[in-house]
Amino acid sequence: MYIKLFDQEVGEGRPTFIIAEVGLNHNGSMEIAKKLIDVAVENGCNAVKFQKRDVKNLAINSFLDSPDLRFPEFGNTYREVREFVEFSNEELLQLKEYADKRKIHFFLTPFDLESAKTVEKLDLAVVKSASHNLTFIPLIRTLVKRKRPLIISTGMSTLEELDHTVSIVREADCPFALLHCVSAYPTPLELVNLKLIDFLKERYQVPVGYSGHEEYTSNSQATLAAVARGACIVERHITLDNNMIGFDHKISLNPESLKSLVNSIRNVDRMMGNGIKKLLPEEKIKRDQQRISIATKVSIRKGTKIEESMLVYKGPGTGFASYDLPKIIGQVAKVDIPEDILILPEMIG
Repeated sequence: MYIKLFDQEVGEGRPTFIIAEVGLNHNGSMEIAKKLIDVAVENGCNAVKFQKRDVKNLAINSFLDSPDLRFPEFGNTYREVREFVEFSNEELLQLKEYADKRKIHFFLTPFDLESAKTVEKLDLAVVKSASHNLTFIPLIRTLVKRKRPLIISTGMSTLEELDHTVSIVREADCPFALLHCVSAYPTPLELVNLKLIDFLKERYQVPVGYSGHEEYTSNSQATLAAVARGACIVERHITLDNNMIGFDHKISLNPESLKSLVNSIRNVDRMMGNGIKKLLPEEKIKRDQQRISIATKVSIRKGTKIEESMLVYKGPGTGFASYDLPKIIGQVAKVDIPEDILILPEMIG
C-alpha cells in the first residue's frame, strides 16, 4: 500500500513522510509564517502545510458576529479573530514560492468550497481534508475531481461516516491516504487509540498516518509509537514559541521539540528493518563466543564408538550444536580425542 506524495513514495517500508502543520500559528504574520517554513526545513520535515478559509462562508452571520474573547489581540468576535489570521491567495502564493525556494513541499487544507479554488490557483500537487470536513461531501467531491493525492484526517467521525467518504473518494479514482486523528486539543494519551491504525489499514487497504494533537510536554510519545505501529505519514503542528497567543501553540512542537521528534522518527525508520529473520554478520561473533557446542566429557580413543555419556555441552559455539547430537552418537572416533575439547566433523566418521 503506497501513495506518491510529491516526489516521494510513501507507505510500508518507506521513510516516514513528516508534515509540519503551520495551521494558524503564524498569527496572521507573513514574517512568522516564513520563519515557521524555515523551522520545518532546518529540522528535516518533508512538507509544510497551511490552512485556507473564506471567513464569510464559514458559518452563519449570527455565529460569525458572536463574541469571541479568546484572543483580544486578534479581535472581539469570531469573524474578527478568523479574519485576523487569514492569508489572502496572493500571500499564500508568496509563501509557496518561499517554500519552493527553501526546497520544501507546500500544500493546504481548504475549509470551504471557495477556498478549494485556491488549491487550483496555486496548482498544488497534494491537498488535505481536515477532520471536521470529513462529512462536507460537496467539498470532498470538489477535491477528488483533481485526481491528485488527497490526505484525509479521520477525527470526530463515526465509522459509517468514514466509510461513506472513502466510498466517494474511491468512486472518483482519486489516490488517498488516511490519518488517524483524535480531535481533542490536547489529546490525553489514554484516548490516542493507536490500535486504530491497524484497523484503518486493514479495512481500507490504503496508507495510514497519524495526526497528533497531544500536548507538547508529552515528548511526542504517541507520535513515535504511531510510527512504530506503522503510521507512514506524521502531521504535527509547529510553533516558534509555545507561549505565543493564538489557536494551537500549546499543542504544537517548538523548534527544539520538532528537531527531537524528527530525529527520533528517522531512528524508528532505521529500526523497522525488513521483517526477515536471518543471522546477521554483526551477530556471528557473539554467536560463536556464547552459543553451546558438544564437547568431550572424557578422552576418547581412536576407533571408539561414541556414546552420549562421553559428551558434555560447553561453549564456545563453533562446534556441533546440541541439536546435532544424533549426528555424533554411534559415530567412530577417527583420531584420539582429548577430554574437554569441542567435537569437530573431521574427528568422527
